[in-house]
This record gives sequence, C-alpha cells and structure tokens, in this order.
Amino acid sequence: MRITQSITYDKYINDLMRKQESLYKSNVELSTGRKVNAPSDDPVNASRILTTKSVLSEYDQYEKNISYGLSYLNEAEHSLQSVKDILTRIQELAVSEATGTADAFSRANTAKVVSGLYDQLVSIGNTRLDERYIFAGYKTSTQPFTPAGVYQGDANSYAIRINTTTTVTLGINGGEVFSGVPAGTDVFKSVSDLVTALGANDAAGIQASLDTLEASYKQVSEAVSTVGGRITRLNAVQNDLTFSKTELQTTLSSLEDADMTKVISDLQLGQTALQASIASAGKVFSINIFDYL
Repeated sequence: MRITQSITYDKYINDLMRKQESLYKSNVELSTGRKVNAPSDDPVNASRILTTKSVLSEYDQYEKNISYGLSYLNEAEHSLQSVKDILTRIQELAVSEATGTADAFSRANTAKVVSGLYDQLVSIGNTRLDERYIFAGYKTSTQPFTPAGVYQGDANSYAIRINTTTTVTLGINGGEVFSGVPAGTDVFKSVSDLVTALGANDAAGIQASLDTLEASYKQVSEAVSTVGGRITRLNAVQNDLTFSKTELQTTLSSLEDADMTKVISDLQLGQTALQASIASAGKVFSINIFDYL
C-alpha cells in the first residue's frame, strides 16, 4: 500500500483529535470531580450509579418524613404531658374540695381556678405545628375543639412513609384522647362536670368526678406512652437510614468520583503530548492548518 501525504495528514489529524478528546475528558473530570459524567464514560457502572442515586433520593425523602414526624410527635408528647400535669392539679383540687371541711365559698373559688385550667386544656387540644392542628385528624386546617370542648376534627390519624413498604402513624386523634371516642372518657366533660359541682357546692358531685378525672388521666397517659413508643421507633429508623445512606454514598463515590491527583497528572501529560504532536506535524507539513493551532 502506498503511503501518500493525504494518509499521513489524516493520521496526524486523527491523533490530534484523540488527544484533544482526552484533554476535554480530563478537563470535565477536573471541573465536576467525577470520572463518570455520561453513560458512555463507563457503560458498565453507569446503570449502578443511576440506581444508587435513585435510592439515595428516596432515602432523602424518608429522612424528611422522619424529621417532620419527630417534630410532630415531640410536639404532641409535650402537649399531652402538659394535659397530664393539668389533670393532676385538677385532681388535687377535687380531692381537697371533696372533704367535709370545704365550704361553699372555697368551692366557688376553686371552681374559678378549675375553669381556668379547663380553658388551658382546650387551648392545648388546639395545638398547631406549622399552622396544622395536630389533634384534628386529617382536618389539619380546622380547629379541633370549640370553647365548649366539642370535637370538630375527623376520626383519621396522620401517617408518614418511612420506607417503600412501611408507614408510621403520627396523629394522636383528638376525638380519642380528649373526647374519648368511641368508648373512652370525655376529658372536657369530666372537668366541666367538676366545675359545675364546685359551683353548686355539690359534695357528692365533686366526689363522683374523682373517678372520671382518674379515667381521663389514664386515657391521656396511654396516649403519651403511645407517642413515646413512636418517637423511639422513628429514632431507630432514622439511625438505620443514616447508616444506609452513608454506605450508599461511599459506594457512589467509588463508582463516579475522580482521582483528582491522577486527573491533574493526566491533564498535564495530555497537554504536553498535544503540544508535541502539533510541533511534530508542523515540521512534517510546511504549509497546513497546524501553523494556526
């Protein structure tokens, strides 16, 4: 085969293009910090990289869900613990006023105190987080309790997804924990009945309220325990998720991150090789495009 000037010219051109392409790839790796910037860079691992990123994206969403869930549950736990404290104080007052030494005057004054505590309970029942009522079921934009303690939410409980197959219930339904729906104790009615009995100087009524107040306390205590269990579960899932994310991020880094020391070295060598090729071509061809490169 005869080696013509055209063949030699094409050989130089192809060699220069390969070197320029290699330099371009090294520059891209240097600017992005990744050795795989397109599927063609590594067809074998490109699919694994995409899959890993997809899973990490899902994990990010689960982390957001859990973070919100913990905020929600911590607010609910704090609120319900306050309810327990108020009910404890109301029980103490009821016991004191149920004795024979109490008179109409002290009971009337205590009625005012308990009435104020009742208002605090209603206010706690209407607690919000990020403008959402936490005890209203799905009706998070509706104030769950009227001043009279009437529940206006629904019977649902808010839940979040923590992985592809599992959800965790967050919502503590106000109809259950405060109003006793369907078969519990109406906390507001228990306290309201005590206020009525105190105002009427009704010793028997005050005595009778002790049982319903105790039932109310136990009902709220069970809700606090339920919330505490959910917080513990979410914390455990959050820790597992953090570990899994770290493992995946390490895997992703090994698949796509560039060795920056090698990239810089390759870039310097590539630039030297390209300049040498241009100089060589300039000597071979006296009048050609290499004079302008």
